[in-house]
Amino acid sequence: MPVELGYYTLSVPDLDRAAAFYGALFGWEFKREHETYLHVTNTALPMGFVTGEPSAHPNLYYQVSDIDAVAEQARKLGGSVGEVVDSASGRSCSCTDDQGAQIGLWQPAPGSA
Repeated sequence: MPVELGYYTLSVPDLDRAAAFYGALFGWEFKREHETYLHVTNTALPMGFVTGEPSAHPNLYYQVSDIDAVAEQARKLGGSVGEVVDSASGRSCSCTDDQGAQIGLWQPAPGSA
């Protein structure tokens, strides 16, 4: 059986700021599990945020239907977005939140997802 992502945490310095940023960006809802962990409650993939230094390299890509709109929203929320790259599988870019944590965004090409 292939290995699939089963759980994901993103390290951020401030959990409340992360909840505000990602709640507004993706519509995620949260439950604080303890003082250093915030669980995302409304996603199919189990994930959360842990207090710590942000990762410097995006390694997971969040699938979005309109990468340009999500990139613009990230900028409005105080984040930054790298160059959107087109490929056979779709469009992707790195995104840095308002605390310096990096993620990837991916808009699949028709038939890729």
